[in-house]
Amino acid sequence: MIQWRIVAPQSVAALLVAVLGIGLGGPAAATTTDHTTAATAPPPAEATDAPDHWTVESVRALSSDGNLPEFAVDDDPATRWSSLTESPEEPQWLVLDLGEVRSVGYLGIAWHKGEQRESLYEVETSTDGSTWQPAAQDQASSGTSSNLEPVVLGGDATSGSEARYVRYLGLGNSVSGWNSVTEIRVYPPNPDGAVVDDLSGLLPTPDPDAKPWTEPGLVTPAGDRFRPQEPGEATGRTIDVRDHGADPAPQSGDDAAAIRAALADAQPGDEVYLPEGTYDLQSTEAADPTTHVALRSGVDLRGDGDGTVLTSAFTPETQSGKVLRGYGVQDVRISDLTVSSTYDGPLPTDHQDDAAGGGPAYGIVVANLGSRASQQVLVEDVVIERFQKMGVRIEKSREVTVRGSTFREATSVGGGGNGYGISIQGTAGKDRYAYTDDSRHNVVVDNEFDGTHLRHSILLQYWTHNNLVARNTIDGGVLDAIDMHGEDEYLNEIRYNKVTDVQAAGIALGNTGGTATQHDAAGPGNWIHSNVLQNNREGILLILGTPDTLVERNVITRGRGDHVRSGIEVRNAPGTVVQHNTVLANRADGFWGIHLAEDPGDDGHASGMPTDVVLEQNLVVANTGGVRIDAGQDVRLTDNKIRGNRQDTQIDDGAGVTVE
Repeated sequence: MIQWRIVAPQSVAALLVAVLGIGLGGPAAATTTDHTTAATAPPPAEATDAPDHWTVESVRALSSDGNLPEFAVDDDPATRWSSLTESPEEPQWLVLDLGEVRSVGYLGIAWHKGEQRESLYEVETSTDGSTWQPAAQDQASSGTSSNLEPVVLGGDATSGSEARYVRYLGLGNSVSGWNSVTEIRVYPPNPDGAVVDDLSGLLPTPDPDAKPWTEPGLVTPAGDRFRPQEPGEATGRTIDVRDHGADPAPQSGDDAAAIRAALADAQPGDEVYLPEGTYDLQSTEAADPTTHVALRSGVDLRGDGDGTVLTSAFTPETQSGKVLRGYGVQDVRISDLTVSSTYDGPLPTDHQDDAAGGGPAYGIVVANLGSRASQQVLVEDVVIERFQKMGVRIEKSREVTVRGSTFREATSVGGGGNGYGISIQGTAGKDRYAYTDDSRHNVVVDNEFDGTHLRHSILLQYWTHNNLVARNTIDGGVLDAIDMHGEDEYLNEIRYNKVTDVQAAGIALGNTGGTATQHDAAGPGNWIHSNVLQNNREGILLILGTPDTLVERNVITRGRGDHVRSGIEVRNAPGTVVQHNTVLANRADGFWGIHLAEDPGDDGHASGMPTDVVLEQNLVVANTGGVRIDAGQDVRLTDNKIRGNRQDTQIDDGAGVTVE
């Protein structure tokens, strides 16, 4: 039998002091009665089955980060409600309405990352939704389980009390102020004590027939070509948002409600049409204060070209503000419009300046809903500007295409997570290739990026694989333009992009940003080919142990600026193959066409020298420097043409190099 550890009230107070910098005492201010001494819940009784839990008629919350309150009662432990508590005086709350007064004995609560950290909370009950009675005070989860844990109300699970409403007061967790409840159930009194359901059977399981991928790019596990599906053309009605009350004149009041009404009126196969004009977005989805407009499966959203502008009034005070978002959606096209904001302040270029900026956090978010990925989504001919974090965020989804769109003018570029044009991401620390929420087969093609105010133009992170980034044009950038973020991204294909005048790398694999446990190597098997890279600090950079990358047929040229230092730079990146590349006419002082060097790592983590590296049939001509090898083991130079440089080669005597 699982033994649930009950944390003493003074332990919770100590955790709150450590995490939030303030003592316990705030929750009492949120109630109409004084708190009494906390009840110590006994471990669950040994019984084979939990009783049926009460049906929750509705649920609401003080706020959310886009992980909605209804996700806490949807019988899916892969979804969650999340919200940030910044002070115990203002706890985040989640209220469950049972529809009528019931006899309530105890709760079962499961927390996101429940096996990694303790969640701090209190529980109150009410018969009328106005007067609240304390039912469980100064509580902390076990920190050892992601399954339901019993929470006894009023000190006795066998007798219970009358309540229609149950209010969870979130006080953060043992490492931060975040509250994240994956599932909460309300049980009647039980003579056997607090017995809760086992949720493990509801967790997503891998496809037993799934095969891992072995080849890069848009292929099947067997290596056959894979063509991602796009949404079909709209075949139903065209619903004009003006018919639902939208006014295309600028500063004419809130238009978000009318756009939401038009989407609600639509059926799969319809399109919602926004004629030329400016649409002021002020209100949010009723259940989601972080989102102006939620997308619907099978319903397109089409503007009238550059003249259709969605202007968000979100500011940094809105956690994770999103202009458009789709969770678990399919067959959706967003096209011919601009996503912008009311922010009109200065635009940053300093990656060390972590000022909040303005506007929404995200322009468009396409993400999973629990274990269900979004699929067959197309973002086409869209301009996204004046956002804080990401223009388009694609998360745990597949067959999402971003094409022919423009990204510019992020309002924040300092600190991780800010100022990304497009981000594709999977699950941190887990390869989900056999699961339905695997991140793969996404396409970023034929887009333009003005990188002047972008930290990264295109970023891949967290075990995403077999994506294609092709034929994009990137002009400028604060940090690496196309960045595999050092979190196990593998078998992706980066081809036919043109990247110019970036202050860091044109294409980078591996990232030192943050602690050693957050970033290190990109994954194996990425294919970087046929790109044109001009006047970037490094054309292509491989670091921190990124393995088995194929770098071929790229053209690196016109390196003139003071920031420019190398064409292809390989540090601790075992198994790298660099072949058939052209490094031509780079005249910056200190420039080397191909440079192998020891990697200092990230605070000592992932340090090392290049090993098992092949440099074959590269043309390195008319540069300041040709090929420089400062360190390495089992490095092979085969049939390279290195000539016309001010200095053709520089190879350290201690490096293990074979020239053929």
